Amino acid sequence: MKLAIIIVTYQGESFLAGLFTTLKQHTDLTDVEIVVVDNASTDGTLVALHRLAQSWPNLHVLAQTRNTGFAEGNNIGLRWARERGFPYAFLLNHDTEVTPNWLPPLLRVMETRPEVGAAQPLLLLHSDPGLLNTAGNKLHFCGFGFCGDYRRPVNSIPPGVHSVAFASGAALMLRMEALARSGDFDEKLFMYHEDCDLQIRLRQAGYDCVLVTESSIFHKYRENFNGRKYALLDRNRWLVLLKDWPLLRLLAASPALLGTELAVLVFATKQGWLKEKLHTYGEIIRVLPTVLRDRRAVQKLRAKNANDGEHLTGAMVFPGLDHWIITSVANPALSAYWRFMHKVLRVP
Repeated sequence: MKLAIIIVTYQGESFLAGLFTTLKQHTDLTDVEIVVVDNASTDGTLVALHRLAQSWPNLHVLAQTRNTGFAEGNNIGLRWARERGFPYAFLLNHDTEVTPNWLPPLLRVMETRPEVGAAQPLLLLHSDPGLLNTAGNKLHFCGFGFCGDYRRPVNSIPPGVHSVAFASGAALMLRMEALARSGDFDEKLFMYHEDCDLQIRLRQAGYDCVLVTESSIFHKYRENFNGRKYALLDRNRWLVLLKDWPLLRLLAASPALLGTELAVLVFATKQGWLKEKLHTYGEIIRVLPTVLRDRRAVQKLRAKNANDGEHLTGAMVFPGLDHWIITSVANPALSAYWRFMHKVLRVP
């Protein structure tokens, strides 16, 4: 067998028909097994999955008794694939739909470019198919990860295989051999930034992360941000920074990190999630010993040719972050600061 497609579901019954219909239409399943990890859904997802499994001999359902989150849920699927000797795994969100010929270009890249540890297709907005959800995610040197080229026209992306800061976990091809070096997802993150963290470690182990434009998948992406989501994103940003950033980069970024932290506190106050934000400080302190232990392993893994610093940006470009203070002051200042640190002072 060549590929395990791993789908983590949670309250996803309404998405299953579209996903599995397009998988059947557009996927050669000869060398493919599908494993679904259901995180204790209560909306009928599990019943629908067992019904699907009756007509899909290569569909395996792993029902969980609790919500394991995106990170641990995918790790359960990855362990299943590893035990059966699959060379590749493809993580697929339950709110996606695949398109004709989506899989062969991704497999071709993995089979002909052994330096690639992770690859994603173009992710298109299901609600607006001519626009992008992401063409590879961006990563700020202060740890903010966000969709790259969000809502840009699909035809604005040059064709080919392009290195990206990190590929989206919504549709992500992974090389199992690379994961044997980097490790799987960090389960402390639960959800958000877990794909970023994993691919930082892949890069530090010497692998590349790429976008494959020949492949495309629709994503039913929703901009449903709330206080807990913002708080999880920001908590996980700090956990990733503390674990993955080389010491010299942390020190170089410290003035900017202080400034952005103050800005996040102001933003949290204005948006009504300051209580959740303050709660994250306690969460970080509780797991700090484990994070520091993991940090030693991550930094030991770091290869001499690790080039993750080349993919960092100093600008935040995303809808909702278009306030003039960000676009006209913060982005130019932080971009200049990071260029000076990285290019002139050779901060990794």
